[in-house]
Amino acid sequence: MDDKKLTPQESMELITSMIQSSKRRVASPDLRISVMWAVLTIITATTAWILLSTTHNPWFNFVWFAIPVIGIPTNIMLASKHREKSRTKTYLDKVSAGLWKCVGYIAIGLTIGCFIAQQCGYPQAWLAMFFYAFIIVGFGAAVSGLLLRENSYIFGGMFSIYSGFALIVCTLCQIPLLYSWVVPLYILCFLLMFIVPAFIISRKTKLEGK
Repeated sequence: MDDKKLTPQESMELITSMIQSSKRRVASPDLRISVMWAVLTIITATTAWILLSTTHNPWFNFVWFAIPVIGIPTNIMLASKHREKSRTKTYLDKVSAGLWKCVGYIAIGLTIGCFIAQQCGYPQAWLAMFFYAFIIVGFGAAVSGLLLRENSYIFGGMFSIYSGFALIVCTLCQIPLLYSWVVPLYILCFLLMFIVPAFIISRKTKLEGK
């Protein structure tokens, strides 16, 4: 039997259905892995900011390692629950998953590179992880917004990317990156990239369900 060819209107309806399905997945409580990472990052950044600002003890920089130490096992646990409740994935779901895997692999590679640089006597190399969080994660959020046709993701991602490049410019111009303004900017970017879009998508999904 010959496959039926889709008309342009049917193709658009199929694409719209895929996008709406993907948005519902993002809004589902058991699938908010990205929101978990954002909340963990914000809490960790706030904790490090307070401790370093009040004590000026550089050892509290190790607080940042709470992000992978807590985030990775939590991510595995949430992903496992998702597989148990697995439904048919759309093409957009697969592309989005692949995108964030690439973002994660970059983080792993960069962490190893920074660790090696530190062992060679260049501890300032860890600043690259800050740039990664602003630019690479921001790029992931912006692309997710394009895939889902969600402007809040695009805005948050672009804001973070521009902020990251502003930090690079400051570094090149030897303008000190002070905790008093860099960490609040970092927290703001993660709020705009993940928390705000998730809230907006959740509201839209509830309104569509009424």
